[in-house]
Amino acid sequence: MDRLSFSGKLPFSIYAVGFLAMLMTSLSADASPLEFGVIADCQYANIENKGARLYRSCPQKLADAVNNFNDSNVEGVFHLGDFIDIHYESFQTLFSISKKLNVPLYHVLGNHDYSVANKYKADIHRLLGMPARYYSFTRKNWRFVVVDGNDVSTFGWPKESEEHRRNMHLYKEKYQNEETWNGGIGEIQLKWLASELQIADDLKQHVVILSHFPVYPEDRHNLWNADDVLDLLTNYKSVRAWFNGHNHSGNYAKFSGIHFVTFNAMLDTEETAFSRVKFNDTNIEIIGTGKQGSMSLEILD
Repeated sequence: MDRLSFSGKLPFSIYAVGFLAMLMTSLSADASPLEFGVIADCQYANIENKGARLYRSCPQKLADAVNNFNDSNVEGVFHLGDFIDIHYESFQTLFSISKKLNVPLYHVLGNHDYSVANKYKADIHRLLGMPARYYSFTRKNWRFVVVDGNDVSTFGWPKESEEHRRNMHLYKEKYQNEETWNGGIGEIQLKWLASELQIADDLKQHVVILSHFPVYPEDRHNLWNADDVLDLLTNYKSVRAWFNGHNHSGNYAKFSGIHFVTFNAMLDTEETAFSRVKFNDTNIEIIGTGKQGSMSLEILD
C-alpha cells in the first residue's frame, strides 16, 4: 500500500472519513486479482493442413485473441511455446499481429520454435523478445517462472555449439529411448529454478511455472527428466501451478497441492483456444474460450 500523508487543518470527522475512503480504495486495489491471457501452440506455418492441424487458420485465431485481450483487463499474455510450426519466416507473419497487443507478450520456448535453419537457432529467444531462454518476473505477490525445456535436447542449439555436442552425448547415454521432440531441463537451469523457488518461499509469494512441456501426469509429451523436476517442485511451499502446452489435447492433474494444467492448442481446432486467467490468494480462475475449458483451481496453504 502506498504511504498516505496529509497537510492543512481539516475537521477531524472530515479527516477520518477521507482517510478511511483512501485506505479502503488502496486496499481494494491491492486485493484485486491479477489477470493474464494464455495461449498455447499457435503453431503457424504457411503449409497444407495435416488432419486436425489447421496451420493457415492460426493468424486469424491469433488476431481474434489479441482483440479479445485488448478489450479485457489482462496485464500481459503468456504464449506457452510453439509460436510457429516451421520456417523462420513464419515468425514475421505472427509478429505483425502480436505487435497490436496493448500489453506485454511473454514467450516460452517450444520445440517447434527451433524448426528453423541452424543459423537462426542461437537467437530465437532474442527474436521473441525474451531476456534469456529462462527468466522470471513478479507482479504483486506472484512470481512467474519461465523455464526452457529445450535446454537439453537434440534440436535446441546450433549444431556447432558445445551445448549441442554435450546434449547429444547425454541423449545417447541417458535418454535414447525418449521422444526426440521432447527435451529436458539442464543442471544449471535446475539450480536456478531451485533458487527462484527458495526466494519465493522466503518472501511468501505464490509461484506459477510456465513451460512448453508438461511434467505431470505421466504422458508421452513430458520432459525427459520430469521426475527430477517434479521432485524439486514438491520441496517448496510457494509452487501453486505449472502451466504448459505441447500436448495439443490438453490435460489436468493435481499433485502435492500443485495444479498441473496443459492448455489446449490454438492450432487444432476450427474455432479457437485461449484463456484469461485470474490469480488471487485463494484460487486461480481459468476462463476459457473455444476449445479451452474453464477451471477454478483452489489454493491451499
